[in-house]
Amino acid sequence: MTFKRSWPHLRAAFVLFHLTAITLMALPAPGGGLDRQQWADPTVQAEFRLWNQRLDGLGVHMTQAQFEDRLYAAAHAIMDVREVALTPFKPYYKYCATNQSWRMFVAPHTYPERLHIEVKEGGEWRTVYVERDPTATWRGYQLDHDRMRSAIFRFGWRKYRTSYVQFADWTARQAAVDFPEATEVRLRYWKQRSPSAAEVRRGFEPEGDWDDVLVRTLRKVP
Repeated sequence: MTFKRSWPHLRAAFVLFHLTAITLMALPAPGGGLDRQQWADPTVQAEFRLWNQRLDGLGVHMTQAQFEDRLYAAAHAIMDVREVALTPFKPYYKYCATNQSWRMFVAPHTYPERLHIEVKEGGEWRTVYVERDPTATWRGYQLDHDRMRSAIFRFGWRKYRTSYVQFADWTARQAAVDFPEATEVRLRYWKQRSPSAAEVRRGFEPEGDWDDVLVRTLRKVP
């Protein structure tokens, strides 16, 4: 059989191989969600309660702790099967750059965090940057960049604690230059539940609290 005659068959085989590879890679997978320390986040807990209530309505009764344990075991089993299924395609993912490194969104973030940066001048704290606030825009040309906003969102999760600490150190170096009279810089996140549509209509504002507070002493630049 000549190459010209066999080419349609080879092409069809490659298309089938490619579709199989990217479909398997695109199947939902918990990935980093297997870190149970992150399950304590209010957004995650709210999702768990919702799904446990749905199962309860279908006659599957279990406590929240039992639900989480079974979910964790099921997720591990899924990842084990997924690993076996993807193994033959890993060279293709690597050398053809067909890997999928991010996950689709699975639920709304109902307890969002908002970064605040303050400097201490004359013994008093002054706010210089608030995420998405046009009245506090220090270093906004950097901090409001799409790439940086993505990083700032991640800093609010325990998984990225090391990166958040590094970001605080970087912020301290910039603040030491831009605010020569300041002695300290403070980074913290305001964490607040998103109001429901009914709450918005009646003007209700859910309570919030400060989280992930980091303070750095500013070293003066000679």
